[in-house]
Amino acid sequence: MQKIKIIAPEYLIKPLSILGIELYPAEDEKAGKSALAAATQNHEAVLIFITERLATGLMPEINQLNLHPSINIVPIPDNQGSIGLASSRINSLIRNSIGAEVVIRK
Repeated sequence: MQKIKIIAPEYLIKPLSILGIELYPAEDEKAGKSALAAATQNHEAVLIFITERLATGLMPEINQLNLHPSINIVPIPDNQGSIGLASSRINSLIRNSIGAEVVIRK
C-alpha cells in the first residue's frame, strides 16, 4: 500500500496528522532537504506532497527521486498561492505521457 507524506511548514500541516498522513515539517530549503531525505529513506511506495516554495530549491533531488517508479513527489501550492511550479510539472507529466501539450486559456 502506498503511503502519503507531506513536507511543508508545520503550521500548514499540523491539522493533517489526524488523517494518518505522515508529516515532515520544514520551514526553509535546508530543512526541506533533510525532510525529503527522511521521507524517502525507506524506499517504500510513497506519494509525497511538498509545497512549491520548498520544492523550488530542491528540484534536482525531486527529479532524481521521481525516476524511481515507487516514489512520486508532487509540488502543491501553499496558503500564499501558486508560483506556477505545480502547473508546469503537471504539464510536463501530461506531455511525457500522451505526447501533447495541454493549453489552458484564462
